[in-house]
Amino acid sequence: MIEFDKLSLRLGDFYLQDVSIRINRGDYYFIIGPSGAGKTVILEAIAGLHLPDSGMITIDDRNVAALPPEKRRIALVYQDYSLFPHMSVEKNIGFGLRMQKCSKEEIHRRVSRLLEQFGIVHLKKRYPGTLSGGEQQRVAIARALASDPEILLLDEPFAALDPITREQIIMDLLRIHRKKNLTIVQVTHSREEIMRMANRCAVIIDGICVQEGPVESVFQNPGSTVVARFIGMDNVIPGVIIARSSGLTTINLGGKSITAVSDASPGDPVEIAFRAIDVTVELHNGFISSAQNRFIATITAVVPLGGPLTQVHMDAGFPILALVTTLSAEQLDFSPGMDVVASIKASAIKVIENEGVT
Repeated sequence: MIEFDKLSLRLGDFYLQDVSIRINRGDYYFIIGPSGAGKTVILEAIAGLHLPDSGMITIDDRNVAALPPEKRRIALVYQDYSLFPHMSVEKNIGFGLRMQKCSKEEIHRRVSRLLEQFGIVHLKKRYPGTLSGGEQQRVAIARALASDPEILLLDEPFAALDPITREQIIMDLLRIHRKKNLTIVQVTHSREEIMRMANRCAVIIDGICVQEGPVESVFQNPGSTVVARFIGMDNVIPGVIIARSSGLTTINLGGKSITAVSDASPGDPVEIAFRAIDVTVELHNGFISSAQNRFIATITAVVPLGGPLTQVHMDAGFPILALVTTLSAEQLDFSPGMDVVASIKASAIKVIENEGVT
């Protein structure tokens, strides 16, 4: 288990502040947040490349502050792969083993196994400069695994990959994680990757861990508006609770009322948050939705996203952003100035009060 206990670390103008996280053995753990938040610094702190100014890092209940990186059985793969350009693929993969003074037979055995596992046997005599991004990434991960680490750290491993190669590397990592029960800590910006691969995650904003826990809990119950926005709840609107009954609350949004599942008390100022994909948009006097919250709204903008989805911006007395299929937007001829009905189910709305979800 990896644990940060109120860890603080200053690097130039950047400050990692009182970070407390727990990564269990065998977790596929994601660190998420905007650029410059401190995600890579956390990986480097786990690897032993930075010492904390205060607080503690423990691995399996052992304070590792004095333990050098090479003694931690941790492998770190950076976004740029960091392969040695003057070494062949097989020499790159075996580099760490040579540094560990492994026998030639052991090096050959491990390198051959990894070449086979990653489907890169045919590349073993090639040099990094002749490889594609996906091939370099496979070599970098194989090199990291050659020394049989207990923890694998990955810094945005898919950032430079095309969709097909990205899918192949995802499958490789999921296979390795299942087979070896390896603890993997990965940095990403992608919500899709998190939902697909991780069991736990931490959200880091400006050097502060603003929320940490099981992925489902973080994504279903954001603890603040900052987290809500980051995990894809595009609609965040301030309001005041005006009534509560049977687990449902009614929130006043500047003259309009909306119902949500919550136990917040009347009079409490709150923010409501919901995803654009959870908003249904219908023609006025068209199909009757089963959603509890239905609002006559005027379309203010229609923004095709260059694929199967289109954004629909609306004014219902408060702003609403919906995400609909481009086909639906075209068939219903959505356009600015058109009156429509926007619907949101009460269960899709999160009520955030005093930096906590209710």
